Amino acid sequence: MVKSSEARGELFRVSLSTMWAQGRFKHMAEFVEKAREFGFAQIEAHSSLSPEMLNEIIETAVSISSVHCPCPNSLSSNGIAVSHLSLSSTEEIERREAINYANKTIDLASKIGAKTVVLHMGEVPVNAELEEKLRRLYEEGLARSEIYVKVKEELLSERKSKAPLHLAAAMESLEELSEYGRRRGIMLGLENRVYFREIPDINEMEELLSSVEGNCAGYWHDVGHAEVQQHLGFTRHEEWLRRFSEKMIGIHLHDALGISDHLVPGKGNVNWDTVAKYLPGAAIRTCEINQQVGEQLVEEAIPFLRKVGIL
Repeated sequence: MVKSSEARGELFRVSLSTMWAQGRFKHMAEFVEKAREFGFAQIEAHSSLSPEMLNEIIETAVSISSVHCPCPNSLSSNGIAVSHLSLSSTEEIERREAINYANKTIDLASKIGAKTVVLHMGEVPVNAELEEKLRRLYEEGLARSEIYVKVKEELLSERKSKAPLHLAAAMESLEELSEYGRRRGIMLGLENRVYFREIPDINEMEELLSSVEGNCAGYWHDVGHAEVQQHLGFTRHEEWLRRFSEKMIGIHLHDALGISDHLVPGKGNVNWDTVAKYLPGAAIRTCEINQQVGEQLVEEAIPFLRKVGIL
């Protein structure tokens, strides 16, 4: 058993996302206590938190490094989870509601002293079955087959034809949110996504970040997402790091085996030496681990990240 880092007086500048807390703790104070026991000095408030869970977190007075938008989660006006609202929607009612909840998350971050809000910028409404089929083929060991190439090309073509309108909507949303965040002293972290249909791809990330005036938004690198996209034959993981290292303000640390991610760092295929090579010293570090992962494995995260130079 790894000794508690906190017990040794060593609190590392790394957060644990409340993603891991889902269904594991009766009260969020128990999650905070366990995070501290493992040596996590801070937490990230994940979009899965209910209003009640969020209040319990705040009452513990734990330091919150970042908030994952939208937080807390609730139901939108049409009865779906607000996390499903898209900032890139061409339906103005939906986009406005997504902006409204993002603004509320920015307000929350400002109120509780968090530095950053992590944003998902939406998606291109392609036939989702195409990407699901691509993933099934990958899992069946057919990533080099003719049918895999055909499905991938079809997905690429459909996304390319539909992306411009939705990227424009995402840029409009970002312009408004970045100004709102600037007034409240909150940086926005634009996250690379796990599904190819989602916005932004690597070139769209460049466009979005370039469209924001001043120091209002930066790049949030998700290690597992980049790894999954590489395995599926899209953008290489290192290319995300190479292009956006200087704009990186935060990172989600989790591993991936094939196209399954949110594993404990060190338990998958990620080249952590490469991640460490590009990681800016000031970037917020957050372990975003699946709730199904056991405590003993989570306890191994900080020692591993120290070993590979992430901490």
